[in-house]
Amino acid sequence: MTKPTLKIEKREFGNTGRTRSLGMMEILHYLADSDLFDISFHDDKINTFKGQMGTILYYQDKKIYLDLWEYPTPSYTPQYTQANLDLIIKLQHKVMIMELPILERFCKRKNLLMHLSETERVEYAAKFVPWTFFASRLLLPFAGKEDTIEALPIEHIGFFCGKVWKSRLGMKKHLEECGIEYTKSSQEFRSGRPLTDEEYLRKMKTSKYGIVLHGRGSMFTEAKNRREIDYMMLKKPLLLNYKPYYYDPLIDGKHYIYIDEKTDFENLDKLYNIDDIAKNGYEWYQKNASPMSVAESFLRIMNDKFGK
Repeated sequence: MTKPTLKIEKREFGNTGRTRSLGMMEILHYLADSDLFDISFHDDKINTFKGQMGTILYYQDKKIYLDLWEYPTPSYTPQYTQANLDLIIKLQHKVMIMELPILERFCKRKNLLMHLSETERVEYAAKFVPWTFFASRLLLPFAGKEDTIEALPIEHIGFFCGKVWKSRLGMKKHLEECGIEYTKSSQEFRSGRPLTDEEYLRKMKTSKYGIVLHGRGSMFTEAKNRREIDYMMLKKPLLLNYKPYYYDPLIDGKHYIYIDEKTDFENLDKLYNIDDIAKNGYEWYQKNASPMSVAESFLRIMNDKFGK
């Protein structure tokens, strides 16, 4: 059987430097290593602000743009509207901007896509779809080898370690009032990591729940967090204070439990079958975010959108 052709940007495929977008190299290699495609390479690039946060893929005769950044740039810039793209896969795509009144209000407020007519803005927005997400640096070595992760006895409800953004202050206060640890960190800097890798991973493994707070987003983008994938890999029931938008839906009450500043963490296991939540979350990961399933889900999107 003839495989569909897939051309990958050569520079980004081999980019191990600090200029690359998080997750880029992993996703591109998952596609190339899957053996689902006839792989070749190209040198095309769209040069714009934060252009390094995305990459062009050629699937058969279709031109696809993969955007990994959590802000509107690079996809919502004039260069991309003029690039004859057939599809834009934005990992942090927000579903609400597909609704015309909201799209118009956001575009006007942020002065984005205003070089297009209203009809053209709608047509351009219709090219966007979400897809998958990727693990953090700590769990990436276990991608595809999840069963080798050592399980440890439960010692605490959970914890959260991350930046103390304004949007997280309410949940920080609630977690601490519930006796749940919230540790400030800046993981991109070694000096900003209060926990060693070993300590962090142990805290995750000994947590009853995987507590994940949203990252940064914008009017046009949502705020997924890599810990979603981490905790699904660890087979922990996910607790999220946001509702992420994926191509294959991640469903509240099935794959994760939505939490807010009123959540009673001590009694969650009386309201939900947390073993099923953990099981369903891991199955979603195996279908959408493990190395092979990233390639398989990409192929599903291509078949859905282009019928081949």
